[in-house]
Amino acid sequence: MSIVFLSEVGDDVDVFQIGGEFYMTNRRHYLDNLRTLAVLMLLPQHTFMLFNNWGENWYIHSTDLLLPSVLKMINSFWMMPLLFTIAGISSRYALDNRNAGGYVKERVHKLLVPLIFGLLLIVPVQSFIAGLFWNGHAGYLDSFTRLTDFSGYDGAFAFGHLWFLLFLFMIALVTLPFLLIYKKKGKGTFGENVPLICVILLGLLPLPGSLAFDISGISPLEYMAYFLLGYFLLTNESILAKLDKYRFLLTGLFILGAGFFTYLFLMPFREDSWLALPIFMYVIPVLVQAVSWFAVLGLVGLSRHYLNFSGKVTTYLSKSSFGVYMFHQSWIVVTGFFILKLTERPGLQYPLVLLSAATLTFLTYEITRRIPPLRWMFGLKK
Repeated sequence: MSIVFLSEVGDDVDVFQIGGEFYMTNRRHYLDNLRTLAVLMLLPQHTFMLFNNWGENWYIHSTDLLLPSVLKMINSFWMMPLLFTIAGISSRYALDNRNAGGYVKERVHKLLVPLIFGLLLIVPVQSFIAGLFWNGHAGYLDSFTRLTDFSGYDGAFAFGHLWFLLFLFMIALVTLPFLLIYKKKGKGTFGENVPLICVILLGLLPLPGSLAFDISGISPLEYMAYFLLGYFLLTNESILAKLDKYRFLLTGLFILGAGFFTYLFLMPFREDSWLALPIFMYVIPVLVQAVSWFAVLGLVGLSRHYLNFSGKVTTYLSKSSFGVYMFHQSWIVVTGFFILKLTERPGLQYPLVLLSAATLTFLTYEITRRIPPLRWMFGLKK
């Protein structure tokens, strides 16, 4: 028996079709809350970049520190895979409730328009500061006229953190014909009563894409696989019930994997160690992918069990999360540029940058959402 999402009724109720019968159920607040938590985590995550110790000169840099680098690495396992998976889930619900034209129009409004204005007005600030920090001089036009590796760390053109919008828009358009064919055949979610082990093994699908193709270290094929896994797998109620049931097991496997990679991160490499065995270079990508997928499954299961609620705070944070995503990194770079000159103590730099950037991010959101043209330009909710 398949369960098909039909539409939203009000703010708190969804309508589902089970077989030939229609049922009403509570809105999936846990997805909103999980997405919100992931976006809010971008603030400490990108502040960690000021202290990374793997030789990547970000837009600005303080000093190499081990703890922020380890935490950044652990968060990297789950953060972007989770956001693309949730985007796939949301697209399933959106496409079930819209025709193709409405779906594309919504994606243009929510993704392409903010991307364009973000590249014109938000990201250049980061490249400008990078030019000042590393070169002692910068030009705003460098962000448009000079091309290097698309990172912007040298003051040239960059997509910055808005690469997520670019990839998500591309993925939405590329996958749409396939999704429409699947929808036209009247199919619901992928399979019924899918065993958990199959769900886990299907989580290896992003691996070939990540190995085959990437742009500046980021693979659109990898994230398209996460998007499709969310669309077809994690809208299946029987699968979601399994993730809820085995939430601690899945989360525990992620923690174990994260601990293993932390050990590798901390251990000095020796050419006579087992790490130097040729087979290890093939095993590591599989393990990385497994850890990321365990994290996604565990977090969805935990959130479904514990975060399926709504209130004034969660509603506000959910509405503001896109604004936080849009504005946060530029404020981290700007505040960091001045705070690193104010004090050389990392123990003060990190909290000062984080708190000041968070405050300015929410302030920018509050101002922008009240001005209709700006609200439209940056894809914000009123």
